Formats: sequence, C-alpha cells, structure tokens
Amino acid sequence: MKRTVTASVIVAAFVSFAEASENARAFDKPIKVDVVALPKDELNPDAKPKITCSRYPAFMVKEVDLGEVGAEKLALLAPDAPCERAGERERVIADDTAGYLMGVSGGFVLFRAADGWNGGLPFVVYDAATGERLLDDSLEGDGFAAIRSGKGELTLDFRRVYTASCSLYLERAACAKTIVADTGLSQLPDCTAAYKAEIKRSPDHAGEIGKLPSVIVYPVEVAYAAGDTARRALEGTTACRLPS
Repeated sequence: MKRTVTASVIVAAFVSFAEASENARAFDKPIKVDVVALPKDELNPDAKPKITCSRYPAFMVKEVDLGEVGAEKLALLAPDAPCERAGERERVIADDTAGYLMGVSGGFVLFRAADGWNGGLPFVVYDAATGERLLDDSLEGDGFAAIRSGKGELTLDFRRVYTASCSLYLERAACAKTIVADTGLSQLPDCTAAYKAEIKRSPDHAGEIGKLPSVIVYPVEVAYAAGDTARRALEGTTACRLPS
C-alpha cells in the first residue's frame, strides 16, 4: 500500500510523538537488536540502507530498509537466525499494510503502514508462531493507549480511524444506521461542519464533496481471541473528517 502522506497525518504524528514514546513501553523489549549496514545506493545517496533484526525469546523479526517508502522486506525467523538480507527458512510478510515493524506483544507482531490514509495510520497484526494474518485496523497518530496480551489473546485500546462506506452529510439516517452497526457507537459526531468547510473551499465541486464517505475517529477496544476479533467503542470524544 503506497499512499501519499498528507499534512494532517504529519501533524498528527508530531502531536502524538511523546505519547507514542510512552506507549512503546507497552510493547515487549527485544532481548537483542542487531543492525547491519548495507552498501550505499549511488542513486539514493542520502539513504542509509540497513537490516534490523529484533530478537525475542521465541522468534526474530527482520526488517530490510533501503531508505525508500516501506521496508524492502519484513520477515519472521528463528530467534538465533543470522541477520542477513536473504535468510533460510524465513517467513516473509507480504502484505500491503505492513510497511515497518511497529512492535511485539507476546506472540503477536504488529506492523504499521509505510504511510497514512484518511488521517490514520493503518496497521496489521500477525501471529509470530504461524505467520498468520490476524487483524488489521487504523489508528490516530502512531501509538496505542494500552496493549494487553496473553496466550492466544491480544487487546488494543486506541483511537480508531474508521472510513465509512457512505456519506453522513448526504445520506444521513441510512448512513448513520450503517456506521452505528459497524462501530457500536451510541452517538455519532456531527459531520455537517466538515463537509460545509470543504464545500466552501471548493464550491465548484460541491456535489462530489457531498458524496465523499465520512471518516469517524473514536476510542475503541479491539480484542482478538481464538480466531475471533471483537471491537467495542469506548467512552471518549469522537470526530468526523473527510477522506484525505
């Protein structure tokens, strides 16, 4: 997934930096991290190509970063595997949403997208033991409010960026019904101001703007267990945005 980074995503990342640094402690600390420098690319002299191998008790996560948007390779290996660009018995994570390693909690590995989408940061969760893709979502900023994991169970608290399939401005009641069913929110934010502001900026495209799907930001708890994923809306502020 290669998307353009918008100004709103960059601002959100800076605002959440301090919070994300604290939340990083919620992830498991690697036993060891090996960093191997790769040869410079003459066509991209500012890049610092490298391999980063984060070792945990039961596995290793390898990230080959050539300095472009998104890692060239993400893979799961044995905890004592060599930190090499091409490795034997590596389980490559071939996923458009997985751009970089985000962190590890128990037997779960979280990867974040290489760039943002609709003001959110998409991420995906994998089972470290099987290499199975378990769930994906999108969060505001780049940090979680809480991460809890146990044997086969993972719970994440964060502000979710949910892109609806409809416009609350244009379809109103019908769209609200769809969003409530998808999110579990008991009360939706007012989207009128967001749409009117964009229409005011681009009046010649008012018709197209009114049809844009609504983007709802709200606090959520996402729980994974035994192959099932459940999302529960939490108390807190909600917001409505337009796609960006």
